[in-house]
Amino acid sequence: MSAGKQVVRGYFGLGDHEASVSVTSDDDFLLYVTARNVEIFDGGVQISTGPSQFRGSGSTGPSDALGLDVGAQSGVALGCIGGSGGEAIELTNSHGARVTVFLTVVTTRHATVEMNATPVGT
Repeated sequence: MSAGKQVVRGYFGLGDHEASVSVTSDDDFLLYVTARNVEIFDGGVQISTGPSQFRGSGSTGPSDALGLDVGAQSGVALGCIGGSGGEAIELTNSHGARVTVFLTVVTTRHATVEMNATPVGT
């Protein structure tokens, strides 16, 4: 890894302990998401961002979101999404499943990274 980068990690139980997690950095960042569905039914993770710079004609509204499936009692690397400095990327569970997520943020060495969780029931 380049000397000018830092790695910040987070571990959250979406749908179990946390209703959502908001990831931000004051500099551009990459967010890698790995998830494990602890349920005996399929579920997943929904990733929401502000509106993309380029959108198809069917995309409307103030944000973009993508639901990614995680099979019952399985884990999967869901991939990476980039964020601009100051932008928030929001993660929630989908289909009522309890999904544990392991988040890794890669950004510049002196950036401030925050992962703010909203507890279930608030």
